[in-house]
Amino acid sequence: MNPSKNLVWVEDEANMTARNYGLWACAMAILLLLTALVSGAARAAVEQPHVMGVSVRLPAVAGRPAAGYFMVHGTAKADALVGVTSPKAERIELHSMVNENGVMKMRAEKSFAVPANGALTFQSGGNHLMIFGLSPDVKAGTKLPLTFSFQSGAKVTVNAEAKAANAAATEPAHNH
Repeated sequence: MNPSKNLVWVEDEANMTARNYGLWACAMAILLLLTALVSGAARAAVEQPHVMGVSVRLPAVAGRPAAGYFMVHGTAKADALVGVTSPKAERIELHSMVNENGVMKMRAEKSFAVPANGALTFQSGGNHLMIFGLSPDVKAGTKLPLTFSFQSGAKVTVNAEAKAANAAATEPAHNH
């Protein structure tokens, strides 16, 4: 047996071992990078406000606006609801109710604060959505897609349950 041939073989084995460790280190780096990306995406999803208990009361008279009710649970950071849209409506306004000299008045608002780890409630007799130009195919029992836009840039789309004008008022869901 030629010792110089064995020496070359040992060097090749060392190179192969180093190459295998290099490939292993590369694979681990890719795996760690993918894990970081996935956990970052999961964290971003968790940081979106939660919109729940969404319902729309249809107008008693065709052509009049509908009203929308819901609850938003905020994230760890304060935010603001700045708009709501739907492909089934011409426009949607955020409205507050204020008592001026014993008279309740409705007022369009640009935004509503969503407190950090708190809740914002839109309910009958209080803050609510005014939904103008509702598509005639939206009937009681159908779902109406609503997209809620926040100052932070978050957008949350939910399907609101359309209810008849004479349906009993329901409170937005208070569970998490």
